[in-house]
Amino acid sequence: MTVRKYDYEYYLGKSDKLTNFLKKYEDKHSTHRAYKLHLVRYFQTMGIKDIDKYVKDTRMMDKKEKIEYLDKLENDFTNYWKDINKQYTGKTPYVWLSAIKMFLIYNKTFELDNVYKDLQKNGHGNYAITDTKTPTREELLRIFSYSNPESKALFMFQLTSGQRISQVVGTTFDNIDMDFDCPRVRYTTAKQKFWVKTRITPEAKKILQEYLDQKQKFIDIREKRGKLHRKTKIDTEKRIFPMTTGNAEQIWRTMVENAGLYEIDPVSKKPAFGTHCLRRYFLSHFGDETWGDFFSGHITARNKEYRKYSDERLDNEYIKHIDDLSIFESTPDLTGITSELEDVKKENARLNQEYTSIKIDHVQMQIDLGKALEKIERIEKKN
Repeated sequence: MTVRKYDYEYYLGKSDKLTNFLKKYEDKHSTHRAYKLHLVRYFQTMGIKDIDKYVKDTRMMDKKEKIEYLDKLENDFTNYWKDINKQYTGKTPYVWLSAIKMFLIYNKTFELDNVYKDLQKNGHGNYAITDTKTPTREELLRIFSYSNPESKALFMFQLTSGQRISQVVGTTFDNIDMDFDCPRVRYTTAKQKFWVKTRITPEAKKILQEYLDQKQKFIDIREKRGKLHRKTKIDTEKRIFPMTTGNAEQIWRTMVENAGLYEIDPVSKKPAFGTHCLRRYFLSHFGDETWGDFFSGHITARNKEYRKYSDERLDNEYIKHIDDLSIFESTPDLTGITSELEDVKKENARLNQEYTSIKIDHVQMQIDLGKALEKIERIEKKN
């Protein structure tokens, strides 16, 4: 039995401030998990038992009391920052800094901006250092040979849509329209706070439909298996894949281990083939880099206003560039679909041209009729 290193239940049970703060992120699974980990790790490492007493509202303090309190926090943060930068590389220290900053702001502990900035400058750099790998098609086939209909549909959905695993497990039936060869998938908000429009391949659609036909079986198994330990009920009606991000990552890890491909990066101690490798596979195998970034959700405040395309345009671009996203079957022949889309465009252009021509003729007829009536009126006046 695995012994937990950090006592989440103790700290969440003792602190209303921490519990209320984490509730803000319940619908953002990865952020919730990261903030919970790093905050509990900080308080446990620093030996802080009473969080609600440790975190104070600085608006309620007099000047001297506030200075002493903020100096104490700065000293604690600096010592912990030095320690965590020795133990961890990559983004870990910066995630903690973000977590503690947001937690203190939420609880009205202000005037620490300079401390946060100074710590950031003195870190080793906010970048990932894991030697991550992108699997080949042959390795993916080997991994998927240990899947069931649910996990196969889940990870093919991620691989062909280019989304993060947290986005995929949060997908509801409202997010997807299956009435197309390449089902349309839309998220009004994603990690970067902007909408995302993507697609999945016909092959992934077929696999997804096979899973949906027996979805209830997997729900029943999971509910029976976890009924003694589950504290919150997962929405099985709206969610296509009713599980947490942690469940999905554990399922993927088991598949990779069974395939004999699991390895840990010696520096970061993280798996080289995490679920994110499926997103990397999408980005490295989608036929056009710019469109690959778009479908995977690499949208920023700078370019979001200039990348609003019609669904028909997105269908066409996705179909044109998915040659290497087929895993189990030969690449589907979608030339007929592309040809039909082009024919529809040409027909629309022709009809618009005819309409314009008819409109011009109609105007000219009205002009000619007006002239004829004027001529008749002049003749009648002469007679």
